[in-house]
Amino acid sequence: MAMSMMVMAQHVTPLNIQIAEVKLDSLRALYQVEPTMYRASLDVVQEQLERNAEELKQASAELKAEQAHAKEMENAIKEAAKMAASLKKLYAKEEAEIKSMQQVVEKQQRALNKQKELNEENRENYRLLLENQQKELGYELREIAERLRSISDLETVLQNHRTQLINYMREVEEKAAQLAVLNAQHKERLAVLKAEQKAAKSMQ
Repeated sequence: MAMSMMVMAQHVTPLNIQIAEVKLDSLRALYQVEPTMYRASLDVVQEQLERNAEELKQASAELKAEQAHAKEMENAIKEAAKMAASLKKLYAKEEAEIKSMQQVVEKQQRALNKQKELNEENRENYRLLLENQQKELGYELREIAERLRSISDLETVLQNHRTQLINYMREVEEKAAQLAVLNAQHKERLAVLKAEQKAAKSMQ
């Protein structure tokens, strides 16, 4: 019930990771006669890739939190929708019972109008009792109508949250796919670098 009527759009934190490139050809051309400098330049690339590894680890933890959040939101919306449906049913039943009671009172009022044998005092007392009952039942009906309106508002809010959640889940899926590509890219470039560093060690 506490869900806000305003539904703020939720978005995943975008990925902003550039995997360091291993440009072996240009590095070799630059340092072909200076093996020490070549090895040092490979170490610089290694440091960049190590930083990337940290960024990817952080992004992975972030993605896990976003996936968990999406799941929690989905469950919360599901539970709230279930509760709203249950209350709606309950209020509708209550409304039907009160309307039925109103009909009984109306029947008693009609019967009283035909009752000519009762003295004025008794008729008046009974008339007031039935009138008070009708007022009370009318008040109850207005209250139920208000509660049903609130449930209807809540269902609209839940529908908006559901739409937002679908968009958010799509973003989460896209981020997971992007992260998988970046991880594969990182793994591949790291393997190329390690092989080159091994080969560069044998250079004089």
